[in-house]
Amino acid sequence: MHFSLSPHFFVTWLQQHPPEILTLGLLISCGAIILLMMRLYGAVGLMIYSSLAVIIANLQVQKATTYSFFHEPVALGTVVFSSIFIVSGILTEYYGKAQAQKAVWLSFTSMILITFFMLLTIGFKPAGGFYESHNAMCVLFLPVPALIAASLIAYVVGQFNDIWIFATLSRLTAGKLLWFRSFLATLIGAFFDNLVFSVLAWMVFATQPLPWKTVFFTYVLGTYILRVVVAFLGIPFVYLARLMVR
Repeated sequence: MHFSLSPHFFVTWLQQHPPEILTLGLLISCGAIILLMMRLYGAVGLMIYSSLAVIIANLQVQKATTYSFFHEPVALGTVVFSSIFIVSGILTEYYGKAQAQKAVWLSFTSMILITFFMLLTIGFKPAGGFYESHNAMCVLFLPVPALIAASLIAYVVGQFNDIWIFATLSRLTAGKLLWFRSFLATLIGAFFDNLVFSVLAWMVFATQPLPWKTVFFTYVLGTYILRVVVAFLGIPFVYLARLMVR
């Protein structure tokens, strides 16, 4: 294949690889960026990452792909969103529970702001020749208010459970068993987040509610299995963060 710096060439090249490989690459990229942001900017860098990850994940969730190990389509956004739980664990472990909770609220403030500004942008009547980009913005951002409502409720439930469980286990284990605390807190927090978000976004708040079977297998079970894998593979990054503490 002829090499090119065009984004279309890059996308075409990526699509030639199985989604399992791309997912692993995405996870490694998330972990590396988390560590880099922590090294460069400390707790503030992790909060910036969380804010961006929430926005990205809420856009990615509108697309799904298929994996060889699961017969139902799996919504994207799971890896990026799951990486926020890694950030919560790192913030709680190295900077304190209050900083982790602040990151939660900053993340959703960012999502609300970008939604507000994009809805204003869509509200402008497009000039001739710009209808294609206008329609693309509509596809991405018009469903977002319902997703934000679902995300706000689910994210707060999931993240605060994750932070509370992590901090509680930290006291009970005297700061030991970091891998166990990180993994268990993420499993429980992610399950609550997954269940609440999926039911609200695709059934309660949706203009065309999806059947429970689709919601359960595609958005609850399918993405949760992926979150368990991400939680397990994300443990090394929690330990590596020790080297990046400022």
